[in-house]
Amino acid sequence: MANWDSLYIYYISGTGNARMSSQWIGEEAAKRGLKTVVQQIDRLENISMPSGNDKPLIGFAFPTHGFNAAPIMLKFIAGFPPGLCREIFLLNTRAGMKLSKIFLPGLSGLALLLPAFMLWLKGYKCIGFRPVDLPSNWISLHPGIKKSVVESIYSKREPQVRKFANKILSGDKVYRGIFSIPVDLLVSPIAAGYYIGGRFFLAKTFIANNKCNNCGICIKECPTSSIRYVNNRPYWKLTCESCMRCMNNCPQRAIETAHGIATLIIILVSAVNTWIFMLLIDTLKISPDAWWWKIGSQFISIAVMITLASLIYIVMHYLMGFRPLSYLVRFTSLTTYPFWRRYRYRREKKDPGKAGNDLTTT
Repeated sequence: MANWDSLYIYYISGTGNARMSSQWIGEEAAKRGLKTVVQQIDRLENISMPSGNDKPLIGFAFPTHGFNAAPIMLKFIAGFPPGLCREIFLLNTRAGMKLSKIFLPGLSGLALLLPAFMLWLKGYKCIGFRPVDLPSNWISLHPGIKKSVVESIYSKREPQVRKFANKILSGDKVYRGIFSIPVDLLVSPIAAGYYIGGRFFLAKTFIANNKCNNCGICIKECPTSSIRYVNNRPYWKLTCESCMRCMNNCPQRAIETAHGIATLIIILVSAVNTWIFMLLIDTLKISPDAWWWKIGSQFISIAVMITLASLIYIVMHYLMGFRPLSYLVRFTSLTTYPFWRRYRYRREKKDPGKAGNDLTTT
């Protein structure tokens, strides 16, 4: 049996998947009489750490972004102090889907591997290592999943997460994530590309259309403080991690992914990259087959993409007050149409006091 007297779970959640997984684990710990703290790490502010008198088990729960852990979680883990406990566990939520009666798994990529390695370097031992396939929330790419499908996926995954919790709380080791490592390693280059450049491109695809009433909910709720007012309109900075919280929380459905603008950026990036590559090859007499050029050209492409996306976004943002352009941007964004559902999982919290448990959720 394990000899922990407390459980601390640190989570980041855009639309509720990692939050609910953390809550399920916290409920199982509270049933065992453990002091249980389940805390989100929004903006890396007001985070409670175990005291010197605690004998804690510490867990980290987070969504998978671009086949990697959410960047804010990686930053949190990078700054996490060593020596707070000996054993930790990791849980990542990833894009689960359902086809008829078949539940389809998502992919983790580096989402579990990189945090586990970072914590190992700090002297922590990972005893739990598990992905959970909960409803995909990538609304920029597909409509939100139907409510009935969401509930069926949750009904299947909740017992699995609770079972995982009870095993690790009993002192067992659970390495369910190992089974997907071969496939995860295959998609790891995409994870690296997303972290280096893809997330910055996606940050410049979010807009507030003319339905926005400046209620400020998106700014207040952003976990990375990446939204601010510019020209009396919400503006997304490059630090945006595309967690989808703003889009799915907006009561006016005013936040869109500008698919038309994103397409324009991709076309321009391709054209500019071709021109730059030809200029450099001709001027510097570079061999296109040189290994260093193949690597360097990728970084040039990423730099061009981020630069063009940022410039086009700034111009578009200031011109959104021009009604014809505003309507053009809005109606070339798939997310504006009624069939493009939003997604956020909501469930009433259980009252921990009824079971006599010590469970704190923040």
